[in-house]
Amino acid sequence: MARRIHDLSLSGLGDLPPTCRSCVFWELAGAQRGPVRGQETLAANGKEAWWQATQLEWGTPGKALYVDDRPVGYATFAPAEHFPRVRRMGQAVSEDALLLAVLWVHPDHRGTGAAKMLLQSVLRETHRRGCRALEAYGARHLTTGGRLSTCLIPEDFLLANGFELLHNHGDYPLLRLDLRKTVRWQESVSHALEGVVSALSRRERARVPARPAMEARR
Repeated sequence: MARRIHDLSLSGLGDLPPTCRSCVFWELAGAQRGPVRGQETLAANGKEAWWQATQLEWGTPGKALYVDDRPVGYATFAPAEHFPRVRRMGQAVSEDALLLAVLWVHPDHRGTGAAKMLLQSVLRETHRRGCRALEAYGARHLTTGGRLSTCLIPEDFLLANGFELLHNHGDYPLLRLDLRKTVRWQESVSHALEGVVSALSRRERARVPARPAMEARR
């Protein structure tokens, strides 16, 4: 299976499952959690209007994961002021961070590393945008192994992937992943690998026996 990640364009929203297209929890402050029942078209139009406005003002606010040209997951992110729902979440997102609002993967592709691929793609975009961190509201009562909502990220997934608790909350704690920590971790891993390669090279050279002097003169 070929897996690719692309910017999620306005036209690409139509490739998402209906439950995702009709969920406007983050786009509208008063929207219900999950897909809108009975008004799917109206909700989808509202999501498209939000997407277009955010794209014009800030840039493409999402990434999509494709497996063999079929979308199987997506992430939504942008500065917090672009998400009306944030005003009702209690703690505010830090000014130096982007908000990861949604990270969703189709159930058939969970446990395959797909969610981590999406997260890494968002982190690269966060760095490219000059932000110092990525923050997210974790859903404390959802688990990565259970039935996931399309609009909330389980807290245990965030904690397992480097996020740390920034502001506690009974249901929706705010977590933060500082990009400086990920850079230091990558650098330490790189240095460790260089040390291993150097040690192996010295060991291989030591295994080669020296040629006797008489044989060397022949």
